[in-house]
Amino acid sequence: MTANSFIEFYPQFKVIPDAVLEEYVTQSNQRFEDFLDSAEEARRLYIAHKLTLYAQTFLPDTYEPGSVVGMSALRGAGVAAQALSKSVGGVSVSKSEGSAISSISGFGEWKQTAFGLQLITLAKIITAGARYVP
Repeated sequence: MTANSFIEFYPQFKVIPDAVLEEYVTQSNQRFEDFLDSAEEARRLYIAHKLTLYAQTFLPDTYEPGSVVGMSALRGAGVAAQALSKSVGGVSVSKSEGSAISSISGFGEWKQTAFGLQLITLAKIITAGARYVP
């Protein structure tokens, strides 16, 4: 996986600083040899997950002004849907916006983005039910 091949697949991440993108590409290339035919997909999902988390912590005055709009869009676009609940008095209402979240226990940060959820699912398929945390 290269930074260019990743950006070809996910062009919305062009606003990420090159050094950050290169770091996550390097990490992904080191982690997914055991995924055989799905290694490239796993690498892309890993990078997209990490870059979405990066975009959520981005401070607009620390990077080029033209990229601020793109970073704002990335912050919300890759965020995993969350279960919602509201209580008023004795009445409580719950609604799940993402059924996948409730069926996955553990995995911490990986449930925070849609890309992380896809990576968890891919890992479960490939490892035939064994827990693999990249």
